Amino acid sequence: MRHPLFACAFMLAAAMPAAGQAQVTTVLTTSCAPGPSGAAASEPDLSGLWDFYMDVGGAPSFGLLTIGRLDGRHAGTLTPVRTAPVVVRSLAVSGGKVRMIVGSGEGDVAYDAALSAAGDRMCGTVTYHGGVLYPMVAQRRPQRAGGASAR
Repeated sequence: MRHPLFACAFMLAAAMPAAGQAQVTTVLTTSCAPGPSGAAASEPDLSGLWDFYMDVGGAPSFGLLTIGRLDGRHAGTLTPVRTAPVVVRSLAVSGGKVRMIVGSGEGDVAYDAALSAAGDRMCGTVTYHGGVLYPMVAQRRPQRAGGASAR
C-alpha cells in the first residue's frame, strides 16, 4: 500500500510546476506613469478586462471592470467582489485623463483618473455618495496571444 501512495505523491509533485506555469501572474501597480504632455492623437480603446483595487476607508475592495465598445462609445460593468455588478454609464478619455460614471442603487458614482502612458493602468479617485473620496487603481489584464479580442 505504501508504493501506490508514493506513486500518487510523486505524480502530484511532478504535475504541480506545470499547473503553476499555466497561469499568468499579474502584479497590480499602484502608480500611473503619465504619458507625454498634450492631447493624444486619438482616444485609446480601453476595451478589455481590468482588475481594480479601491481603498474604502482602509478596507480593500477588489473587483473586475469590463469595458467594451457600443455604438462608438465605451460601455461596461464594474463588479466588486463583495457586491453586485453595476453599470458603467459613461467613460470618456481626454488628454490622458479618464472620467467614468457608474450607476448604483444609491445614485451615480464618479471615477476621475490618470491613464498611464501605455494605456494599461488608471489611477485616481472615486467620488462616492455624499462626496466621500476613495483612491482606486485599475489595471488592464494582459490579452492572450492569438485569443479573441474583447473589442
